[in-house]
Amino acid sequence: MKLFILRHGEAAFSMGSDADRQLTPRGQAETRAILQSAKEALGEVTVIHASPYDRAQQTAEIAAEILGLPVQTAANITPEHSLENMAGLVERLEGETPLIVSHQPLVGRFVNWLAGLEPGREVMGTSALAALETEVVAADCGELLWLKQP
Repeated sequence: MKLFILRHGEAAFSMGSDADRQLTPRGQAETRAILQSAKEALGEVTVIHASPYDRAQQTAEIAAEILGLPVQTAANITPEHSLENMAGLVERLEGETPLIVSHQPLVGRFVNWLAGLEPGREVMGTSALAALETEVVAADCGELLWLKQP
């Protein structure tokens, strides 16, 4: 299975809820640029899943526009959720090529965990996009094909 992991774009700080933070113009531009730079590889994507937080939904909508796919909301991939939640989502998507839009620290931890990399080795900044391949969704069973940062 091939999968793509995208961290949401840069978001504004607000006095309200973390879930309500919005993408900045820079976050929108960097997300669009990183997705355009990987558009050929992303042509394999069959489904987009995103955290329900506003900034992840806005990031996923940019991907949806570029890829011509709808966004599905996955409630259990917000920043406080576990690797097990992310792994469970990926396992349920067997037979698909997903683009998953979520947050740090979850996305960075998941990429390192799946690819068997030292924790913290690959840090995913805002709008970072990773491509992985794995036959089994388990620790040390995948391969990080590439990681693009804005």
